Formats: sequence, C-alpha cells, structure tokens
Amino acid sequence: MLSHFHQGLRSLSRLTLAVACLMTFACASHAEDYVWATGKVLNKAGRPVPNAYVAVYDDNNKVVDYARTDELGEYALAVPRRILHIDKKRTGFLTSVFGGITRFVGGATDFVRNPLRAGVQAVTSSQAAAVISPIQRGVISAGGAVADQILFRLKTPEQKKPLYEERKQPGALMLKVIGPDSQDLVGVAKVYWMQQETFKAGGRETKTIAAWLDPVKLEAVDSEAGSKATSDYLQIMAGRIAPSLAEVGQTVKIAVHIPSPPTPQVYLVVVARHNRTGQKWELKSVGNDRYEVEFEIDKRYPKDDQIISVIAYAAEQQKPGRREDLERAIEGAGLWNPMLPYRFDPTIVVSRNRADMSLTIVRSKR
Repeated sequence: MLSHFHQGLRSLSRLTLAVACLMTFACASHAEDYVWATGKVLNKAGRPVPNAYVAVYDDNNKVVDYARTDELGEYALAVPRRILHIDKKRTGFLTSVFGGITRFVGGATDFVRNPLRAGVQAVTSSQAAAVISPIQRGVISAGGAVADQILFRLKTPEQKKPLYEERKQPGALMLKVIGPDSQDLVGVAKVYWMQQETFKAGGRETKTIAAWLDPVKLEAVDSEAGSKATSDYLQIMAGRIAPSLAEVGQTVKIAVHIPSPPTPQVYLVVVARHNRTGQKWELKSVGNDRYEVEFEIDKRYPKDDQIISVIAYAAEQQKPGRREDLERAIEGAGLWNPMLPYRFDPTIVVSRNRADMSLTIVRSKR
C-alpha cells in the first residue's frame, strides 16, 4: 500500500513539474506556435523500447528537438507548427479538452534541462557543440547530415518525389529514431490525432495543441525488414453498402470499420454524403470500432450509379454530435468529392482516408 502511495506522489510531482514547465514554455515561446507531439517506440514484438532517442528535423534537415523514451517507450517533442504544415486558422476545429495535460512523457527533468527547448529552434552544428547529450556524442546528427544522407540515397526517380511530398503533408514529421540493438529509423511519422488542451497552472489558464504520432516499430539489426512508423489508427479499413443495387422502397445499410487508437480517447463524428444529391447521414457507433446507418430508397433518388462517400471528423468532448461549421469547411475543401484526391489534414478530418461506395438504383419491375 505504501509503495502505491509513493508511486502516486511521484506521478503527481511529475505532472506538477510538467505543468510548470509548460507554463514557462508557453510564456517564453508563444505556445500557440508549437505542438506538443507525443509518440511511442516499440520493438518487433510490440513491446516498449525505453531509452531510445527520437529527433525531429525541420524542412531544412536541421534538428529541432529531441527526446528520450521513458519506461513505457513514450516520448514528447515540442514541434513548431510550421514543421507540421498546420494551418493556424483551423485550430477551432480540433476537439477541445479541459482539465489537464493528457500525457506527459520522457521525464520532466530532462525536458526542463534540454537546451534545445529553451527557444525551440533549429540547431546548427556550432550550437550542437554546447549540448551535452546525445548530439555531442554524435548519436543524433545536428545540421541534418544524417537526414541529408538518407534523402540523397533515396534520390531515384521513383523514390525522390514521393518522399519529399510525404514529409510536406499536414501532420507529417521527419524523424530519426535509434534504439539498442535496432535498425535506425530515418523517415516520416504521421499525426493520427490532434486536440486543443486547456489546463490551469499557477492560477492561469493556458491552451496548447497536443498531437499523437504513429508508433515507431524498430527492427533488429540483422532483420531484413526496415524500421518504420505506421499504424492503422483511424483508417477506414472496411466500408460496405448493402445491397449495392437497390430499387425504390428498399432499405440500404452503410457500415464502416475505423480502428481507434489506444490513446487518447477519441471523439468521432462519421458522416456519409451522396455525391449527386448532397444528402448526408450520420453513422452511429455499434461497438468494436464499427459505425452504421440505414436509410430507405425513395423516388427522389436518381437512377443508375451514384457514389456515397464516408469520412470522420472530431467531435467536441463536451458537445458530442455533428458540427455544421466543420462540415461546411470539409465540403469547401472538396474532401467529400469522389472526383478529387483525398488529402488528410488532422485539423479538419480524422479519418485518414475516404471510403467511396457505389450504389446503383434501378427501376422496379413489379
């Protein structure tokens, strides 16, 4: 019992220090221009990798921030919003959470002492000389030498364009991750969820943006497979409309499967839109990450082929349900249009893809 009590005190102390740290960071660095990005490093078996180093690069391949994973394999980075290619105007579309910091990882003491976080700006080779570890030891290359080398090796006609385009997508970060007895990862990790967090510390109310990155999976040094950062979180993995050929009077069901991440708790609104009429339906959760809706075909539906597209966006924590302002923004951005490519932007939508399902309506022969 006493051990649990002491653990609780340590956790409380850590959180208090984290809050104080973030307050200092907010005052000194214009917190609204930064994103609190967190993620996890796992081994091939899916177990956490503690004491791994994670560094993030800007678009010029300069090290912006680095962190070390804790005993749960988790880390936190202070990332300038511009590196995530996030539009400031769309912050209001994120889920708003009040009552504290969702997750603080990596060790509050290391966070406070880390000189990179004092200004949160790109590190040059000369600046890196003043950093105790791990940059000084060459574990993480300052000035982007490692990233430059990796990108140079990938400059084939088939690979150069996709890699450069991928890292410029909203919510994408160029990372280097190293762990014991593992293959280094130098590649792109993507945000799967963002939210605006409001917390009180020192009698003041502060807002910050938190983002969750896909887990990094490190392969063993002798493995033929490469280390990577990827997940199926919030991907529409399966979408079905049944029956897909119907006549007036029949009931049609739309069902999709969208895997939720283990953290944080997410709040989704899943909506289907008819491409020819603009009609929309909200799909309701039926458990096990599945969402469904049923509707009846009536005489107003056009004949022949039509497309129904499904996407999901973030609901408010305190006010669940559809958001008209956000749906207008989604429509204005063309994200429901099956004729346009889908561009995932975590400040507008949370489904990382769009499900386009074909429905054919025929005349009844009765």
